[in-house]
Amino acid sequence: MKKICLLAVCFVFLFQAVAFAETKIAVFDLQKMITQSQYGQELKAKMDAKFQARDKQLLKEREAIANLKKQIESKAFDEKTMQDKVMELRRRGRDWNEDVNVYQKALKAEQAKLVTPISPVAEKVIKEFCVSNGYTVLFDKKTPGLSFIADGLDVTDQLVKALNKAKQAGK
Repeated sequence: MKKICLLAVCFVFLFQAVAFAETKIAVFDLQKMITQSQYGQELKAKMDAKFQARDKQLLKEREAIANLKKQIESKAFDEKTMQDKVMELRRRGRDWNEDVNVYQKALKAEQAKLVTPISPVAEKVIKEFCVSNGYTVLFDKKTPGLSFIADGLDVTDQLVKALNKAKQAGK
């Protein structure tokens, strides 16, 4: 019985240091980290180059639809022409909505494809940052349940610098 009590007391003293170890917590914004880094700037340039023409085309079509709507609202047509214009407006609006949906899906797919190679690098940078700075826990700001973040806990800018260093080092 004495051995068991002595063993229990030893465990209490051994694990007391672990129980009172300093816990260092911080938050970061993953989206901001990637978009402000050199990786993110390259990604944005590639996305702009690929989708800029289509974006302009959709904008031009939206303006044409708005002009058609103004024409209809002016009521400067006879009844038959007005019905034709209304039908054209509905058709063009429906087509435009479908085009926008297809465009957004293509945009998201391309973005996911371009972000995929960045993710492992970002994870490695985050782990190295936490280890080298003694952080126990690092949360993304968009994590559900975080209702308050004190000033000074956001380390996003430091992570952007670390990610840029990793990019320059060719990791």
